[in-house]
Parts: sequence; structure tokens; C-alpha cells
Amino acid sequence: MAKLSETKISLAALIPWALVLVLGTLKVSEFTHPPLSPPTVDQVVDTGGDGGEEETEVDVDEVAESIAFVESEFNKIENEDDRILIYKLLSGAAEYLKHAKNLDNTSQFDPILARVQTSYGWDRERYPEFTDAVSSYLVASGYDEPRKLDSQEDRDWFQGIFESLSGAVKL
Repeated sequence: MAKLSETKISLAALIPWALVLVLGTLKVSEFTHPPLSPPTVDQVVDTGGDGGEEETEVDVDEVAESIAFVESEFNKIENEDDRILIYKLLSGAAEYLKHAKNLDNTSQFDPILARVQTSYGWDRERYPEFTDAVSSYLVASGYDEPRKLDSQEDRDWFQGIFESLSGAVKL
């Protein structure tokens, strides 16, 4: 019988399970990140076009209304297990993005999030109003347009989207 120290494990096999492990073991009661407060003025977000010419204006009032709508729809969900699962998914996404330095573009995160949702057995159609509220928030935040993640500011913006979502669904 081979000793554990002699066993070789593929890094490619460990990474997806590590993500699931991180998301699955988040202690809901210990997650203390408050939702990010939206700025008080409209922002112009560079979506990564050549020479910065593609910019999208983000209406902060619309973002604030959208995140309030997410919180309102989340509070209508009565099943405690579903509420915990939603929180784990969104806070886990925020935590993952805080440490993910290998993403070059926001669109690279979509398949990762989809795999994690599937592994948890989450059905987005179970709560269509909540799903619509989250989608509206993502659009209002500028996430609907792929954006390059060239700087730490870009990464912070992207992580902040999911940190705000996790704050809106905090238990």
C-alpha cells in the first residue's frame, strides 16, 4: 500500500474541488464583510476597449435600487436551506474573486460560477423573481459587458459586485 506522502495528485484535479471546498465550508455566521456602499456619483466604467474608448456609464442610483430589490426578493424566500445556499454561493464567489489573480476577463468567471451552482444543485428557476433581481443588479453594475481585468482596480470592482450581492443576502 502506498503511503499518502508518495501519492501524486494532479493539480488540475485539485483546483475545482478546492473551489467547492472553500465555498462549501464557509461559515455563514462568521462571514463579516458588509455590503459595499455605492458611491454618491455616477461612474464611468472602462470596459476594456482599445484605447479606453468603450466606456459604460453606471448609474449609481440604479445600482442602489437594484441591490435593494435583491435584498427584498431574498427576504421573501422562506426556505432557510435555500437562503443559506444562496448566501454561500454569492459570498463564496466574492471570496474566490478576492484571490483569483488568473482571470484576465470577467467572462472567464461565468463558467466557474455555473459549475459551482450545478455542483450545489442550485436551480435558478426555483425563485424567478430573485433570479431576475440578481440579473438586474448585474446589468446595472456593468457586469453584462465583458471587461478586462488588467489592474487591481478592475479586480476590486469585479469582486465588489459579488461582495455587495453577498451583503444583500446576508443572513
